[in-house]
Amino acid sequence: MERGSGDGVKWKVFQVFQVLSIQHQEEELCAFCSLDLSLTLCVFPSPHYRSNPLIPPAPAAVTLAAAFVDRPWTGVFAAACRRDQSMLTLPNESKVAVMARLAGVLLAFVRLALGEPSGTPPQPREVVKGISYGPMPCKEPCWVSQDDFFSQSAKPMWGARGRGDLEVIRQLGANAVRLYGNNPENTHRDFLDEAEELGLRVIPGLSDYDFIQSPENCLTTDFNCYAQVKKSYRELLQKGFLREGRYHPALRELIVINEPDLKLPGMHAPVSFCRGILSAVDAMLDAEKSMNLTGPGINFTVAFSFGVCSTCGNYTSSPALGQMTMLRAAFRNASLVGYVPKNNLTKFYDERFHNSFNTANPAFHLQEMFLSKYEKEFPHTPVMIQEYHNPHGDVEKDLRDVLQMAQGSKLLNGVNFFEFHVRYDKGGSEMDFGMFQLGDFAVQDFDYFGDSFKAWCLVPAKSKAGEVLPTALMAAYGGKELDFAELCLPDPRKVTLTAQGYRSIAEQRRPEKMQIFVERLVTHMGGKVSDAAALRTFAQSFDRRSIATVNASSPGPGQLRPFSALVAELRRHPSWAGWSESTASCIADRRSHEPAVGSAVGDACRHLEIIQCHEVPSECKSNIWGVADYVFGVYYAQHGGKSPLEHCYFNGSARLGDGEALAETKSACVVPPTWRPKRRLQSDHGDMGFEAQPLELLEEEEEAAWLLVPALLAGVAATGTMGALMSWCRSAEPPEPLASPISEKPITIQVIPVASHQSLSSMVSVSSTDLLAQTE
Repeated sequence: MERGSGDGVKWKVFQVFQVLSIQHQEEELCAFCSLDLSLTLCVFPSPHYRSNPLIPPAPAAVTLAAAFVDRPWTGVFAAACRRDQSMLTLPNESKVAVMARLAGVLLAFVRLALGEPSGTPPQPREVVKGISYGPMPCKEPCWVSQDDFFSQSAKPMWGARGRGDLEVIRQLGANAVRLYGNNPENTHRDFLDEAEELGLRVIPGLSDYDFIQSPENCLTTDFNCYAQVKKSYRELLQKGFLREGRYHPALRELIVINEPDLKLPGMHAPVSFCRGILSAVDAMLDAEKSMNLTGPGINFTVAFSFGVCSTCGNYTSSPALGQMTMLRAAFRNASLVGYVPKNNLTKFYDERFHNSFNTANPAFHLQEMFLSKYEKEFPHTPVMIQEYHNPHGDVEKDLRDVLQMAQGSKLLNGVNFFEFHVRYDKGGSEMDFGMFQLGDFAVQDFDYFGDSFKAWCLVPAKSKAGEVLPTALMAAYGGKELDFAELCLPDPRKVTLTAQGYRSIAEQRRPEKMQIFVERLVTHMGGKVSDAAALRTFAQSFDRRSIATVNASSPGPGQLRPFSALVAELRRHPSWAGWSESTASCIADRRSHEPAVGSAVGDACRHLEIIQCHEVPSECKSNIWGVADYVFGVYYAQHGGKSPLEHCYFNGSARLGDGEALAETKSACVVPPTWRPKRRLQSDHGDMGFEAQPLELLEEEEEAAWLLVPALLAGVAATGTMGALMSWCRSAEPPEPLASPISEKPITIQVIPVASHQSLSSMVSVSSTDLLAQTE
C-alpha cells in the first residue's frame, strides 16, 4: 500500500491499525475482521505479515496490519502474531468483551480514516500533468538579480492582467506547475492564490542560493545546510507558503533541491550530497515547528538527474536508482553520512518523502531502465518525473506513453513537461526545450527587481521534427483549443483604460473586443452593465468597422471616434448600466503588481495637498497594498470623489472598491470619498498633523475659517503694497546704500490654507512671487 496515491485512504487505514495494539503479558491476541461480513475473534497465521517491512516489531504487543481484497472497501485485517499461533484461550465473557471492544475500535477508526460510508468506490488517482516554469524575460543572453518567477515582480508574466501564463498553462490541459528558484524575502501568496483559483497545483523548489551560491553556502560548511536552509524556509513559510497556519492548499509538494548529484558537489560524492539533503530537510522540519504548523505537512522530494551513480553501492549501472537507494539508507541511518539529525528522519521518510528525477529519454526507455526496477526496490514510495522532454522524438506520443505508464502504475505520480518557453539566456542546446518562443509584441513593460523588461507575447515553438509543441502537449494533456494568434494581439481584458489602450482594440476591428473594453471602462467608472444588448449597440458605435460618416466634423469611414468621446458619453451615465461612483472608495487594484503600485503611490504622494504620505496610519504600513489603499483613497477624496478614470486609476494600479475587492482590504485603510481632514496651522515646530473627522463636524470649522478671509486678503494686499514700495526704492538713486533693518536672509512668506473650501484654496494658491510680479 502506497502513500500519496489513490490508495491513500488504504494507507491511512494501514497506519491506524499499525499503531493499535493490545497488551498481554504472556500471549498475543490476533484478530480477523471482514468489514462486510462479520467480526470474529481468532488466531490468524502470520508469516506473510511478519515478512512485511512496514510492520515494525512490537514485543509483548499485537500490531495490526491491513490487507485489502478487490471488492471496494472490503478490508481484511490480520494481526501479526510473532510467537504464538495457537488459539488463544480466554473465558467466554472475556472473549465477548474483547471482541466487542476491538470491533468498536476498529470500526470507529475505519470510518474516521475512510471518511466515507462503506460501499463508496474509491476516487481515481489524479495523474500530475505539469509544466516546468522558469520564464526568463529576455530574448537574448541576459542576467537578472533574482530568479524568483513566482514573486510579485514577475506578475506581468504570470498574472491575469499581464501575459497570463498561468491561464495559458491551464488551457493547455495542465493541472500543475513546477517552479525553480525563489527569494524568501519576497511574497509568493498571490501566485499561489491565483494558481488555486485556476485549479493548478504548485510544485516549488528551494533556491540554489543557500546550497551553492551564497557566501556562506553549504560547500563552506562541509555540506551541512541546516543553518542556511532553516532561516530561508521559515521566511518562505511566512511569505505565502502558510495560510492561517496551514500549508497553502495550492502546494502539492516541495523540491528540496534540484539535481544535487550534479552540484552538491557531484555524482562522485554521494555521502556529501546526502548529508546536504538530510540537513536541509532537518532544517525545514524545525522551521515548520517554529511557525507552529497546523494540519498535515506537504510532501518533500529531491529531483535527481537521470545519471548513473557508480559509487552509490546498489544499482551502479542504473540511472537515478543508485542515488535514491543511497538517500534512503541515509534517512534511515544518518550516521552513514556523518550527520546527527534533530528530528526523526526515518519517520519523515516513511510518511512524507517522495522520489523524483529529471530525464530527456524517450518514453519507451523508462519502463525497462527505471520503473520496473523502481517498483521492486521502492514498493511504497511514489515517484515523479519533474522534468520531461525528449526534443528529438515524437513529443505527443512520448507524453501520451508516459501518462499511460503513470495511470498503470501505483507509484508513478505523473510528469512535468520541460519547459514553458525558450530560455534564450542559456543558449546552445538548452534552447531546444521551450514550448513557446517570445514574439515581438510587448504585452506589458515592467520592472523586475530594478531592471526594465517587456513581457513579450508567446509564439508556439516547433520541435526538430516540425511538431508544434504546445499543440502536441495540448493533445496529450487533454487541453481545450487555444487560438495562439490571439496571444500576440492586445487583449481588451488587459490593455490600459487610456487612449492608447482604446486605439489598440479599435484597430483590430473586432466588435466583440470593443464591447469587452467598454464594459471594463464602465466598471471602472462606477457602473455595472444591466443591458448587454444595449451595451453591444453602444460599443459598435465606437468600433472602427461600424463607424459611418455623418458630417464633415465626424470621422470618415475607417476612422476612429476619439477616446474622449467615449468617456464623455459614459459620464452621462447611460441607462443600460447602474452607477454608484459617488459612494465607492478608491483602493489599490490587487490585479496590478507591487512595483507598479509602489510607483503610483509615489506619484500620488507628490500631488497630495491635504495630508503628507508619512501620515499614513500605522496599521496600513504592513505592506504596499495597505499604504496604496489609504493614499489612493485620500487622493480621490481630495478631488471630490469624482472622475475615477482621472483620479482613481494610476495606469491600472487603482480602482473603485466594491464588496469583493474590499474584502481584501483593512477597513482602517479605506478612505471614503467624502473624507476631509481636520486642518491645523503649521507652526515653527513643523506640521502638527491631521486627523480625519466626519464631514458634518468640518462645516462649523469651515464657517469659522471664512472669518479669516478678510485678514488673509489684507495680508496679501499688504504684501503687494510692500512689493510696490520696494520697487520704487530700487528705481530711486539714494545717496548711500540702505541697510537692511533685519537679517540679510531672504524673507519667505508662506500662505497656509485654513479650510478645504474650493474657492478659498484657489485664492491662496497664488504664490507671493506671482503677486509681486503683478504689482511691479
